[in-house]
Amino acid sequence: MAYVEAPVARRPTAIGVAAFGAASLAAGTMLGPRETLAGAAIFVAAAVVAMRELSTPTVTWPNAIAAFVLVMWLIPARGYRLPITLPFNLEPYRIVFGVLLVVLVVAAIYGRLTLEFLGFGVPLLILAGVAVVAAILNYQELSNAFEGGGAFKSLSYFLGFLAVFVLVASTIKTQAAMDTVVRALVIGATIVAFSAIYESRSGYNVFDQLADWIPVLIREARGGFEARGGNVRVYASAQHPIALSAALFMAFPLALYLVGRASTQLRSRLWIVAAGICAMGAVATISRTTVIMVVALGIVAVWVRGRKVVRFWPFLLVLPIAIHFAVPGALGGIYKAITFQGGGLAADAYARPGEQGSGRLADLGPGLRLWDESPLVGKGIGSQVTTKEAGVAQTAEGAQGAVIIFDNEWLNTLVSLGVVGLVAVAWFVLGSLITIGRFARRVRGPRSDLAAACAAAIGAFGIAMFVFDAFAFVQATIFFFMIAAIGLQARRLGPRPTDS
Repeated sequence: MAYVEAPVARRPTAIGVAAFGAASLAAGTMLGPRETLAGAAIFVAAAVVAMRELSTPTVTWPNAIAAFVLVMWLIPARGYRLPITLPFNLEPYRIVFGVLLVVLVVAAIYGRLTLEFLGFGVPLLILAGVAVVAAILNYQELSNAFEGGGAFKSLSYFLGFLAVFVLVASTIKTQAAMDTVVRALVIGATIVAFSAIYESRSGYNVFDQLADWIPVLIREARGGFEARGGNVRVYASAQHPIALSAALFMAFPLALYLVGRASTQLRSRLWIVAAGICAMGAVATISRTTVIMVVALGIVAVWVRGRKVVRFWPFLLVLPIAIHFAVPGALGGIYKAITFQGGGLAADAYARPGEQGSGRLADLGPGLRLWDESPLVGKGIGSQVTTKEAGVAQTAEGAQGAVIIFDNEWLNTLVSLGVVGLVAVAWFVLGSLITIGRFARRVRGPRSDLAAACAAAIGAFGIAMFVFDAFAFVQATIFFFMIAAIGLQARRLGPRPTDS
């Protein structure tokens, strides 16, 4: 058999990947037994990738972003860390994201790629600037509220979300690349949704057991959630049931997009099944946010596609029946939570004023009073204020000054980043929705279909921001910024010459 030499252009990448694996193994050996095991696992994985790279391009931006997506789905953010002592928890997704970010910056410095903002550089710059300014102006208060650099960590999370958008916008620039990332988003969502369905029936969360299967992971404490309507509120790999519901419903329209992109009837049916599983997993959270996101998805879908949405009616007709059998009691639990049985939604919205976990409408008064103290740039990302500081009448539970958690990201942004930050967030969320939606309405073709799916996901997330503190949840927020970048990139590429 003749020996075929690998193309020279691929050798530096393969060598770099292998060197990274070797460095990880060496570092682990010096740090301890568990670290050695982690280094060995990285070394083996790097060696396999390096060997494959010599024959077939494997280390590409689409594959790297897809791998990052799967890490975000399958290893709970803030749920596990590696056994390495640092000032912050070294979580797997942080490693992957950090490596991608370093490579992106180096590539930009050497002119290998150009940083892209897809027309939204101004709101992103404003958000980054106001977050830093607010942290500086409120440094003393934030330092007192957090120990161990908590204020810096909260700021780094927020800036990381903005960096995710730039990363995807700068590297995912073709239809094939976008499809690769979208497939990873949907496949990961399907796996997590299936595990959520299993969790709702058995009470067993497989993502709480990863440390048993992957010894190099150290589990961080993750609390459970109260039952609703007699059913367990599942959260799978997310930080909270509401965050899981939001993430899965953002993947739902992307799965429907892949139905139309499938090359065979079998693949088309598999993507339909994936869409159904994502919906079932979202409903399994017994979250009222599910209903809000469904309504938002429907409104955006009708806006961008009109009557063509009707072609999915058989699927939408069968889906509630499938949900009923897959997750018994989930639909009833959501119905009871929304209706006035036991007080219902209206009572809950005004519940527990002056206490931690107060209702969303009960938070408006305290939130506006806090905003009035620093109206332009807010009190800083991650600021913690008590009912006493907010001027709330104290109850027995809140007598010592319970910390207020604003279950409304728009209100939370107003308090944290002031009116400047609120305008910038609205500019980005609403601006990207309108920009992508108009493109999807104007043209037809694969890129238009992808834009329509992204617009639906963005619209659903934007509405959901009214009912939960979205930016506190890493997984869902990262996916939101990714989807926004993909939708805007599809719009920038425009229709193909053959699209009508």
